[in-house]
Amino acid sequence: MTAADDVHVRTDDKARAITKTILLPWSMVVVATVLAQLVSLAFGRSNVEQSFGAIVLPSVLFLSALTLPLSGLGIALGRQIGLGTPFLTSMLYKQSCPCKNLQKDAGIAMAPGLVLGGGLLFLRTITEPYLPPELPDFGHRGVIGGLSVSFGAAVAEEVWFRLGLMTILIWCVSWSLGHREVRPVVAWTVITITSVGFGLVHLPQLMSYGAGSPVAIGGTIAGNSVVGMFYGWCYWRRSLEAAIIAHFAVDFVLHVLPAIVR
Repeated sequence: MTAADDVHVRTDDKARAITKTILLPWSMVVVATVLAQLVSLAFGRSNVEQSFGAIVLPSVLFLSALTLPLSGLGIALGRQIGLGTPFLTSMLYKQSCPCKNLQKDAGIAMAPGLVLGGGLLFLRTITEPYLPPELPDFGHRGVIGGLSVSFGAAVAEEVWFRLGLMTILIWCVSWSLGHREVRPVVAWTVITITSVGFGLVHLPQLMSYGAGSPVAIGGTIAGNSVVGMFYGWCYWRRSLEAAIIAHFAVDFVLHVLPAIVR
């Protein structure tokens, strides 16, 4: 084999490795995120003045523009600091049975998620007299709507905030400090920042209901920040899949359970 052939082989091997470790997981994450949000839009919308068909194309374009850079950078940078999508990586590489890891992550994430969701539901109940009447009740979308919104939010928001924003910030801080691994102080600092941001981005929806009272605003920021820290911990210590499961568990209690028991 000549030197040129050797270089060509190494280049092909590198291209295949990049395809397997970045491009394939990236494409799967983007498709899953967009589809999850479309399901949420199809079945979980409170305002149905516009037909679903009328909003599909704008939604796909917006979701793709948001998801492509965040998930791509999250997967590429996450590989360098031990974050990312281990379930997809194991599945693509066929290194081991990914179902075992996923089952373990589900066990760790689901029970605390259900408890946190129950705590938020209890707090909502006892603060009801202080909340504006315009604020919809939990479960107002019904069972199917609640399930679709819970699924869509769990997938998309964890891809955007944990895989995307959290990974990018941790990588930037670690790189600036010369660290090749995620230090706990860096992880918790970034988890706190992204969790507060997670709470803040829920305010526009609150305002859209005309329910922007101080108690409602404070509760929205605080509640989402607390659960966001748990999701961030799940992503850091376990996997993106664990964060998605934890998020779905919380939202199931908030959006589905009240609709079931009505």
